[in-house]
Parts: sequence; structure tokens; C-alpha cells
Amino acid sequence: MQFPEPMMEGPLSVETALANRRSVREYAEEPLTPDSLGQLLWAIYGVSEEGPWNRRTVPSHAAIYPMEVYVVAGDVEGLEPGVYHYLPLSHSLEAVQEDGDVRAEVAEICLEQDWMEAAPAILVITASFERIQQKFGDRGVAYAFFEAGHMSQNCYLQCEALGLGTTCVGGFKEEELMDMLDLPPDHHPMLVLPVGWKA
Repeated sequence: MQFPEPMMEGPLSVETALANRRSVREYAEEPLTPDSLGQLLWAIYGVSEEGPWNRRTVPSHAAIYPMEVYVVAGDVEGLEPGVYHYLPLSHSLEAVQEDGDVRAEVAEICLEQDWMEAAPAILVITASFERIQQKFGDRGVAYAFFEAGHMSQNCYLQCEALGLGTTCVGGFKEEELMDMLDLPPDHHPMLVLPVGWKA
């Protein structure tokens, strides 16, 4: 899926989004649109300035950008249920597996948090520790956790601006999630973010 260009102006101020941000665990039975999903992915880890560094919407130590974002799609207009990988440089998705809706399996791996199944999409933030450790050694692992936090907050704020809701989920069985999503061995799950329209 190729997304349209992201919006650079929204209906809410940053201050209003900060004041209203809450974790949301109930979602309307309404599919995500390509526009809303694309805007959300851009906010989380998209390119904000093209050039030699291809700067992103979050800070990254030495602009290494060791993170990746995966989409577990269940009810997204124009997108077959399955698992997709976000490509920030082209602002698009590539298919990882199109074996059907696996939201229930993700919820099970996330310590049986069944409410997650109702979200039309579940986003998974991963980190390549090896990528950032090449420059920063063991300290690079901490930097990846910082970056995941920036991405999560961007997700919350953009969700609020769009009328969406999310909750940051950190409890899951890492190896099982990696296997189920068919992640590369160096893409370690950090956070799981179900997203959907507020009920």
C-alpha cells in the first residue's frame, strides 16, 4: 500500500492533544482508512526532512534509526488482513504475510489481553539492537528504548488529533511474537499499540 502525503496541519494543537491523551481500550466497529493509517505511521516513524539524513519524526542517536514498525492489519480499507512492514522512505507498506487476520493470536501472545482483538490494526514497534550497538556498544540498547518511547508518545498524540485511540502494551512473549509475525531475527519487539476509532 502506498500512502498519500501526510498532513502537516491538524485540527488540534499539541497542547490540546497532550491534555486529552488517554489510553483507550474500546474501539468502534469501523475500519481504519488508508489516510488515517498512513498519517499515524508517519507520525510514529516517518520522514520529516528529506536529505542526507532523512530525518524522522522522532529523535535518534546519531540518526541511526534502529527501529522498525509492523502493522497487524485486521480491518483496514484496501488492505488484506495480514502482517505488513512500514517503509518510511517511501511512506508505504510491504507485505510480510497475508495469511489472514492474526489479531487474536497477537492478543493471546500479549498475555491474553482479549480487548486488543477489537482494534482494526495493531502496530508493533521493534528495535535492531545490533544496528545501534555498532556505534554505541551496550549503551545503544538503552538508546533504542528511549526511541521506542518517543515513537509511542507520537502515536498517542497523533491518535488524539485524528479521533483515534490507542494503548501502549509492553507485556508479551517476545519470542512467540517474533515467530508469529515472521520478524527478522534482529528485530526485537519493544511495544505493541492497538489502534482504532474511539467507541
